[in-house]
This record gives sequence, structure tokens and C-alpha cells, in this order.
Amino acid sequence: MSKHKIRFTITSGNIETAHSCDCQKWIRHLATNKIKMNDLQALYNGKFPAGKMFVLDMLEFLRKSDDLLDRFLIRRGGVHKDDLPSIDNDAVRQLLNKEFPDVVAEFTDQEGTRKVIKRRPGTVDLSALKTIGKK
Repeated sequence: MSKHKIRFTITSGNIETAHSCDCQKWIRHLATNKIKMNDLQALYNGKFPAGKMFVLDMLEFLRKSDDLLDRFLIRRGGVHKDDLPSIDNDAVRQLLNKEFPDVVAEFTDQEGTRKVIKRRPGTVDLSALKTIGKK
């Protein structure tokens, strides 16, 4: 079990109400079962998923184990159109890199990005820098 929590915050559009909860169980659930991979990849890349279903599914999943979240949603009457959801993307990236390297490898394969290290041929002439280093 990781010591770090992944913070998900939902704030009302007029900033009157806000609630934060730990969504680590949800991220683990997605990565383990390999569902909603496009949304998980968006989180890994530092963006919040565009679809509202991601938030609704996550809240439904988390409210079973989080009484405070359940009470907050009941008191507010659920999620509103103007709510502003946010998530700690760095914590998501850290969790996935640490516990689910196969999922991260799948993301890089889908993106088609390759890490290419180019080396310069020959040697580099550093003689011009010798005069700068002298006092």
C-alpha cells in the first residue's frame, strides 16, 4: 500500500462548496482491470478526461467506501454542470510508474513515441571554453 494519496477535488462553479477525497482505489481498479484506458492515459499525460462519465463512475465507485463523500454528494444533490473536477496528475503518474509499469508501457506503445538517443559523431572541440574558465 502506498503512503501517497491521489487527491480528487470537486468544487462548485461558484466556489461555495468543495470536497477532496482519495481516488487511489479507483486508479488501481482501472489499471488492474485495464478499463477506461483512454481516460487513464489522459490522467497520466497530465490532462483531465473530457467525458463526464469518468467522474460519475469514479464517484459511484468511491462513495461505497467513503462515507464523507457520500454525505457530501447527498447534501449537494449530486454533481452539477458547473462543477470543476481536478485530480493530482503527478500522484497518478507516480502510482502507475511504480505499481503498473505494463500499463505505462502500453501508453508509450499507443502513442508511437520512441526514445531515441542521438550521439554526435567524433569528438567535440572544447578549446574555446578554456579561456572562459581562466580568471
